[in-house]
This record gives sequence, C-alpha cells and structure tokens, in this order.
Amino acid sequence: MVNTGFPSKACHTCRRRRVKCDLGRPGCLRCKKFGYECPGYRDLSRLGVNFRILTPESYPRQKRQDCDRQVTQNSEQDHDRYFQHVVTREPRLVNLYTPTEQWEAHAKPFLLSQFTIVTLQGTRVYDSLDFLPQLLERAGTESTLYKVCDAIASAYFANRSYSDSVGFGHRKLYVRALQSLSNDVSNVEKQSQDTTLAAVWLLCLYELIVGARGQEPRGWRTHGEALIGLLRLRGQNQFQTRTGCQLFQLAYQTVQIQAIRTGRMPPPEAVTWLQSMQTSAMAKKLLFLPAFLYSDLASRIYSTICDLIDQGSQEKMLESINDIIIACKTLESSIDAVLTECPASQSRLGPSDDLATGQSHEWLMKQHAANYLGACLFQVYQGTVKLLSETLKANISPKIHAALLCLHESSIERLKHLSDRILVSLPLLMPVKMASVDKQGPNIPTWGHALKLLWPLGLISSSANVHDSQRAAANLGLLRIGYEAGIMQAVGG
Repeated sequence: MVNTGFPSKACHTCRRRRVKCDLGRPGCLRCKKFGYECPGYRDLSRLGVNFRILTPESYPRQKRQDCDRQVTQNSEQDHDRYFQHVVTREPRLVNLYTPTEQWEAHAKPFLLSQFTIVTLQGTRVYDSLDFLPQLLERAGTESTLYKVCDAIASAYFANRSYSDSVGFGHRKLYVRALQSLSNDVSNVEKQSQDTTLAAVWLLCLYELIVGARGQEPRGWRTHGEALIGLLRLRGQNQFQTRTGCQLFQLAYQTVQIQAIRTGRMPPPEAVTWLQSMQTSAMAKKLLFLPAFLYSDLASRIYSTICDLIDQGSQEKMLESINDIIIACKTLESSIDAVLTECPASQSRLGPSDDLATGQSHEWLMKQHAANYLGACLFQVYQGTVKLLSETLKANISPKIHAALLCLHESSIERLKHLSDRILVSLPLLMPVKMASVDKQGPNIPTWGHALKLLWPLGLISSSANVHDSQRAAANLGLLRIGYEAGIMQAVGG
C-alpha cells in the first residue's frame, strides 16, 4: 500500500494487511469476503497533527534544481575521496553477510510446522502423522523424502509470492523428486520402506498444493496408483507396526477418495487388507475401522450406479433401483450406528487440547471421521439422484413414475441434510478469530484439518442438488483452505 502522506481511511484490518479497502460502511466488503470481522474505522478528525512525506516531486521546481546541483557536487567529491582512499591506503576487509545454509535446510521444519498442533502442554505433530519427525530426521539431503519436502515447500511459497520464477523452481524440484523416487521404486530393498510410501503420499499433497479447482490435479491419479502398488508390496506386515498402520491410513484414504470420485471399484486386495486390520491388535488400537469398511462399501455402491448409467439400459436401471435405494439406506443406518453423537464443544481448554480450534483430540478425530463418511454417503446419494433422473426418462406407468419421483426428491433431501451435517462443523474446525491487535487473523490450524475438509467441501460446492447457501458456505471454506493453508486445489491455481 503506497504511503500518500495522509492518514489512511482504511479499516484497521486492511491497514494491517496492507491491502486496498473499499471503505464500506458499517464494515468493508473485503473483510466480509475473506471471512474477517471488520473492526471499523478510526476517527481522522481526532488524529491531531498530520505528517507529510516529502519527496523530490513535492519541492518547487527551482528548489529541486538547486538540490540536484548540490547532490551532484557532493557525489563528485565523494567519488574523488573514494579513489584517493583506494590508491593511497591498503585495502580493508569488507564485512559481507554470507548465509550459513541454503533455504532448503528449512523445508523439513516447515513441513512439520504445517502438521503441528499447539496445546497448553506445548506442540505436537498431528496424530496420524506423528511418525513423520523421525522419518524426516533420518532423511539425508540426497534422499527422496528430503527432495519431496523441497518441492512442497517451494510450491507453497510460490503460491504465497505469486512469482513465476519461484513456480518454475518448484517444478524443477518436483521433477528431481520424481527421478529420485523412480530409483527407489526400482530398488527391491527400498520398495517396501516407510520412507518410500511417505514420499509418494507427500507427492499427492504436492499435487493438491499446485492443482486447479474443478480439475483432477496433474499426477494425483498416477501417485494414487503408485500407493496401491506399494501397499501390495508391503503386504500384511505393514499392520504390525505403529508407523505401518498410520501410513496405511494416509495412503488408503487417498486410494478410497480416488476410487469413489471416479466410480471405480476399490483394489481387489482391499478385502484382504481390511481383514488384516481387523485381526491386527496394533491396527485396531490406532485406526477407526468403520471408516475404511463403510467407505469401501460406498465405493462399491457408487461404482455399480456408474456402471448402470454407462450401460444406458433403462430396463436394467428399473430392475436395480430398489436394490440401490435399500443399499443406500442400509449404509446410512450403519454409519449412524457407529458414529454416536460427538462430545460437546468445550468452554474451557484442557492441557492437551488444540489451542487453535479449542477442541479436544477426541472431538476432532470423531468429527473428521463423521465428515469423511458423510462425504462418502453424499457421493452415493449424488449418484442415486442421477440414476433416478435417467430412470424417469423411461416409458413407465404413472404409478411407477410417481414412486420414482418421490425417491428422487427424498434423495435430494438426503443430500441437503448431509451437507448441513458437514457444514455445521466448519466454525469449530476452521474458527474465525477476531481481527484485533492482540489476536491473530483467521487461520486454519494445520494441513491435517484442511486436507480432511477438502473433499467433503468440494462435493458440496460442485453439487447442483443442494441449497445455494450451502454451496456458498462450502465455497467460503474452500477459499480459506486455498489462501490460508496454501492448498490451491481448493480455489484454482
């Protein structure tokens, strides 16, 4: 913001952020657009003495010419003294600042900071990623994991700076990471290592950071296929360690989301993996098994719906529609049975509670699981609405037509209900703080929260079957994820 020499009329938030204010009353629209609470304007009549910044252009022409001549004379004298000093004196050492390390050395700490939760007891890494500090600590500068961290950090700062040169730099780092990963995957010993699977999952994160909204991020599907291949190689042993279970959770959730987004069946090994999870004491202790079981079931129902629509046979659609509706209702009842009511939000913080959201760990994990399963149900009902729309085009009796139309309308109501269940958690998962001197502006606490909200909000935002107000609320959440968390998949690159 250019200093004109006069007190700014902008509101407090716009002056602090150094952006142009539209001077709207009672609060500016820029604050409202980005989710800030406009604190209002200062009274310029009570500021007292006004100060003016003097520039060369502010002087009269004659004074400016006299000043220019004086500056020229002084410069010539300084020039002569400098060369006299160089010729007659011995050279002196110049104390120049030399960086002791490259910025890449901060890529790993930066990545960890984005997955860190602050509590009264201190800081800790987001629970499903608490294995990451140990992996990164052991990662050398030539490791794939280190190179992936470089690419992610560079992509994040490119988003922040809007710099083409920085953007070109992170793409080069991305290619370097891919080349290193290719070598690891071709190495039999490294194929099943934790660091290799973690690197591929982080490359999926990179694609979300640089991706464009409304389009599948470039390379995201490819990395998803790589995750499936690595999970196959790791086999049953991956459920015997804490890190193995946590990595499976991260990787397989990405696989599930990709499957249900595209209407594909889960990988054939999914049944074996889920059975192994149920028999592993470590997996049962760490993972919320119903989330995997019911998400897989949702993927299978949605894939069946997509196959019926692709075949285009209205006769087959009519034969299958009742089974599809029953499957949807059974899935929703099963999910509601395991997702009991979340603990009430707290008025007082405990020592291990997240300071940014003010919520307990138990509440946060249960709410994210509810939103994840709610998004799976949303996708299934979205497919059901489309299937019913195609079925209604068939040449059927008025009685059957009326029954199908009733199912169509009830499925749309389910979509609106599911949207409300997800959106009602946003103020708690993404709190907007007061914009004042002693409080920071609104923020998303960690990438952990943002990544879990990205898919549910994206479904609501792109649905034509929900209320306009619900789409608007989802869009606002995606804007905050994009601009505050730097995940450009939420808003477009």
